[in-house]
Amino acid sequence: MVISAVRKVYRVQRSVYLFLCIAIACLFIPALAAAGEADYRGALIADAAGKMLSTDRYWDILMHYRPAGRGRKSLVDDPRFFLAANGKTDPSAELTATIEGLFDDPAMGDDHPQCRFVARYAWLREKLKIDESKLPVVKCAKYEESMANITTKSATLVFPAAHGNGPASMFGHTLIRIDSPYQSELLTYAVNYAAKADDTNGFLYAFKGIFGFYKGYYSILPYYVKVNEYNHIEHRDIWEYSLNLSEQEVRRMVMHIWELRDIYSDYYFFTQNCSYNLLYLLEAARPSVHLVDEFRERLRFWVIPSDTVRVIEESGLVGRITYRPSLATRITAQESDMGDDDRRLALDVVNNTLKPGDIAKTGLPVEDERKVLDLATEVVQYRYSRKDLGKDEYLGRFLPILNARSALGGTSEDAAAAITPPVSPDKGHLPGRIGAGAGFRNNEFFSELSWRAAYHDLMDPSEGFVEGAQINFFDVHIRDYTDKASVKLESFRLLDILSLAPRDLFFRPVSWKVVLGFDRSLLADGDEHLVFRLNPAGGAAYESRLFGLSYVMLESDLQLSRAFGHDWTAGAGLTAGTYFSITDAWKLNLSGKTLFYPLGDTHRTFAGIFRNSVRLATNTALEVTVEREQSFNQYRTDAVASVNIYY
Repeated sequence: MVISAVRKVYRVQRSVYLFLCIAIACLFIPALAAAGEADYRGALIADAAGKMLSTDRYWDILMHYRPAGRGRKSLVDDPRFFLAANGKTDPSAELTATIEGLFDDPAMGDDHPQCRFVARYAWLREKLKIDESKLPVVKCAKYEESMANITTKSATLVFPAAHGNGPASMFGHTLIRIDSPYQSELLTYAVNYAAKADDTNGFLYAFKGIFGFYKGYYSILPYYVKVNEYNHIEHRDIWEYSLNLSEQEVRRMVMHIWELRDIYSDYYFFTQNCSYNLLYLLEAARPSVHLVDEFRERLRFWVIPSDTVRVIEESGLVGRITYRPSLATRITAQESDMGDDDRRLALDVVNNTLKPGDIAKTGLPVEDERKVLDLATEVVQYRYSRKDLGKDEYLGRFLPILNARSALGGTSEDAAAAITPPVSPDKGHLPGRIGAGAGFRNNEFFSELSWRAAYHDLMDPSEGFVEGAQINFFDVHIRDYTDKASVKLESFRLLDILSLAPRDLFFRPVSWKVVLGFDRSLLADGDEHLVFRLNPAGGAAYESRLFGLSYVMLESDLQLSRAFGHDWTAGAGLTAGTYFSITDAWKLNLSGKTLFYPLGDTHRTFAGIFRNSVRLATNTALEVTVEREQSFNQYRTDAVASVNIYY
């Protein structure tokens, strides 16, 4: 019994001992682990400081830092993008906060910094040789699911060309397609950066876009959605530039895109726009290229999408270039090869005033019947893509056309294959312009200097641009009159947009213009004064082989100046003209206008303008302008010749 009692006491003592050991372990092991974790975290922070990673170029790329005064500032404006309170302006603090964030509670799941900022994590893991066994194990379910759906085989830069009749589309656009092993490119994904804007008023959109009132977001969506939007719904051709990025580089880019999901930056139409922000993605893929710095080094104060394409191509990133004409371009190409009677037959079929099967009764040759029905097919599809036709109405017209077309046999010609690709947007003239010239005004000699920030004038070389469209931004002309020894600001156009979109049987666009800025005008006192002008107009344009692109517009004009007797004048009238090319390098624009001003200082104005330009090289042109004007019953005649250099 004594031995039994001793054994019981021993067992109790051993149990108490084990309990005390476990209790001590529970109390001290987490503390030791936390101490070890803190030591490792501190070691990583010290290592990063020693290697000066906060000044590393790739850290600047991932955080979108740019020089600002004596420091650096991120172009990302969303506070959720930063882990440090002052991370937007303090790269070192943000780097430290990112390292500390890697040790956050793994229960955060997809919100954990390891999951939210995968590109930062991957870069730090490489630079600091992080031992992942010393970090919390985090399950990044959303990221892993998304990456499983996106195969990072290669990438393509996509440029939906400018659409001259839409204010939001006149510069063009860029996005990146993430290519996959699928045979169809339409099954891949597209990376897009765009302003979140619901405004339908073109002037309001332009104002808010210029001054940064919109937020811009990155998005990843199926490529066919964007092709349908730009290539079918909008009247825009698409250029595709394959990028010679490796799979690893594309994956790095996609990781950075993941970090930017639902993160906004203030959107500026002329600077921090769709194209500029995509440059950071390409630099994240291949940091050896310096795309963003190119604009600062070239003293560019604006970013034009076609200019970013040019910079990307010059960096050596571009391989094959592919042209994809829009549905509207294909329709135009088809109808240009047909006579007026055949085009009207196609329109009657589209409008359902002529049954497709009744074309045979017109006596047309079978080949011409095929062309009529092929054109009708394209136009019906175009109208449906623009929601001009409902689904039932579309099918009710489309299927009978197909049935009639199949009965004729033969294969439909591929309209896209028959189209000769135009000059690509990156091969056009550069957007900036400097001009030097001389001329006479009412027999007084003057020399003239001009500067335009961007982007394209009607008389500039047309290659790579939409014919009949212009948008001039910050266009300044200064004259020095030799006899008077005086230098005058002749004009300062903040914005000068003109869209001459030809109408035909199938497309009925409205041509329009808007001028906003200062012009030197002849007033009632017989002197010339600088007046502020707002001059919008709308009308129609028609194209013919004999007269080129002819147009007529109803326009209004508001002018403000203290030199007016009432400080202002306002009126309306008509402008008409024709614009055509003599050769590929030589083009003319002849126009006249008459405006009546019944409000403010009452008067009327008549003017005739002859513009003539010759392309000497891609970035050099000679322009001659002659203008005769009557205003306040006084006349003035201008003649000026200038050489324009594009940069």
